[in-house]
Amino acid sequence: MTTKSENIVAKISSNVFYKEFTFDKNNFYPKDGNKELADTVLWLGDLLFIIQVKERNPNEIKTQKEENDWFDNIILKKAKKQITNSVEYLNKYSEIKIKNMRNHSIDISKANKNGINKIIIYMLNNSPISDEKKSIKFYESKQSGNIHIFSIDDYLLVCKYLITPTELDEYLKFREHFYLKHKEKITLYPEQYILGHFLNTDDESIIQKQYIESLSKLEDNFIDFDISWLLNNFQEKIRTKKQKESENYYPILTEIASLKRNELLEFKKRLKNIVEDVKSQNFSFPYRFNIPRTNCGFVFIPLLDDKIEYWENVLINCTSIYKYKRKLNKCIGVLAYKMEDFFDINWAFINENYSYNKKLEEAVKKEADFYGEGEIKKVERYKLKK
Repeated sequence: MTTKSENIVAKISSNVFYKEFTFDKNNFYPKDGNKELADTVLWLGDLLFIIQVKERNPNEIKTQKEENDWFDNIILKKAKKQITNSVEYLNKYSEIKIKNMRNHSIDISKANKNGINKIIIYMLNNSPISDEKKSIKFYESKQSGNIHIFSIDDYLLVCKYLITPTELDEYLKFREHFYLKHKEKITLYPEQYILGHFLNTDDESIIQKQYIESLSKLEDNFIDFDISWLLNNFQEKIRTKKQKESENYYPILTEIASLKRNELLEFKKRLKNIVEDVKSQNFSFPYRFNIPRTNCGFVFIPLLDDKIEYWENVLINCTSIYKYKRKLNKCIGVLAYKMEDFFDINWAFINENYSYNKKLEEAVKKEADFYGEGEIKKVERYKLKK
């Protein structure tokens, strides 16, 4: 039976990672007997999170000593063992098919095993567990490495402020480094401090007490980069039944969901531009940008009414040219046009290593007059009010 805390964690995870990348029914069946991964597994591109959730039954709460024993036995032993087993299974089995929250069966054994984020989340339900136990932030396991430990309130706090998978991954890596630098002091600081420190700087070598105030200073510009309305129901927006029932859209969703907030801001800005251009029938060249971090480019194309019949060629050509120009391995094209009273958005994803192409070389030279060389843009990690 799924507990309340497991449901909460799965819901939070699917909001941050989307249903395509969230797995919460994790039994699989190798030849040597049935096995089960941790309560929630999150897999997006090169990011992999293994989460084990434990909840204290409020009807069984006893004395502080007995509750401390429960914490040791269930959090520091049983949950740790379940995390360790999950890591062992991922390294051992060549096929692990489990269903995500879209009910698609995915072979998760293909996930990148390097840098796995291992997390235990607990819900105490007013158990009188000692502050010393509640201040524990890591378990050091010889078999599976350092395991993050969060109360469910602290995990909710982190996911409230870090709303993209890449940000959550970066924070957990930072949190581990911070722990290793300050083992003797870290239990004195609440999660709010570590998160506030991360929002200010990724330098984990120093402790600045004023960073605890940073959460209240984080600029509320969520609406500027929020495209959850697009990603949460991406599958439903696919028009053809064959594509809707397949997993062909996963690579597109993976690249977009892997963006950080400042990158999402650039994505959303260009998406709005092409919708406005199509609405006003204003001619514009495609809007473009690329992310060196992921080696992926994005092309946004507004198509006017008199060119609608050529939409597929335009989409592929514009995406191919930009991919070639920036010598990228991956590129996503987004094309919009107006059909009567609604907008139609079509997508393309090209994923292949860069190689010389005479026709594309000539196309890049022809567009140089109106596009130029482009610019490198640096954006703040997080905007904090002064």
